[in-house]
Amino acid sequence: MTLLNCYTLHLPATEVTIDLEPILASEYEKRTEKSFKHLRKITPELEHVPYTEIIKVSFVNDGIQQTAQEIDAELIVMGTKGEQNNTDALLGSNTYHIIKKSKVPVLVIPEGAKFKLLQKVLFAADFKHIEDMSGLDIIKSISILFKAKVEILHVGHGWSELGTRQTAEASAIVDYFDQTYHSYHFIKKEIDVEDAIDNHLKTHHNGLLVLIARKHYFPGSLFQKKVTRNTVMHTKLPLLIIPEIR
Repeated sequence: MTLLNCYTLHLPATEVTIDLEPILASEYEKRTEKSFKHLRKITPELEHVPYTEIIKVSFVNDGIQQTAQEIDAELIVMGTKGEQNNTDALLGSNTYHIIKKSKVPVLVIPEGAKFKLLQKVLFAADFKHIEDMSGLDIIKSISILFKAKVEILHVGHGWSELGTRQTAEASAIVDYFDQTYHSYHFIKKEIDVEDAIDNHLKTHHNGLLVLIARKHYFPGSLFQKKVTRNTVMHTKLPLLIIPEIR
């Protein structure tokens, strides 16, 4: 595991800028080292996990993407302040921008969330084309690790109402999860997709929501930009975003 902290230097536009830069950089790094020390103190579990700490002078989005490539990361974990953060609401959250660019799964942890053993994982499936089913392996791994049930939710049509392509994609998912502890749930799209997902989460008490980040717009897609952004900004439980592989 790699713990990454990014910071930028806010320098005044003066002739002495070049002299201030190393001083400010040193102060930022001392402050970050102190924060890492505090993190180690309040998270004793880190003693049982191999990890490194990286401090990078960079904008958050750029630093995360660069580091993910450098260490060949398989998962990015980020926190989000959601609707409580007025700046994020106006300018868009760093988490949301990372999700749009990431080529690896992104696990979003909302502020104030507490860890508990997973019993149910909700995978919201739009039954659109998945080029490489191995991209879903992380769902299987989580299910096996926690002995958690994977609930596969489709909003829009029942089995008998799926089109030819959707039927083929649904069949591929059925085959893929064949040996996994799972169940299927269909909700007629008479309400907003996000509301349908939210209602399911409330009644089934899932501990994790999984979505696929579609790069392009598909009519009726579960992962349109509006749904994506609202879900990321307002999520109250951990959210796993799997990038679309094309």
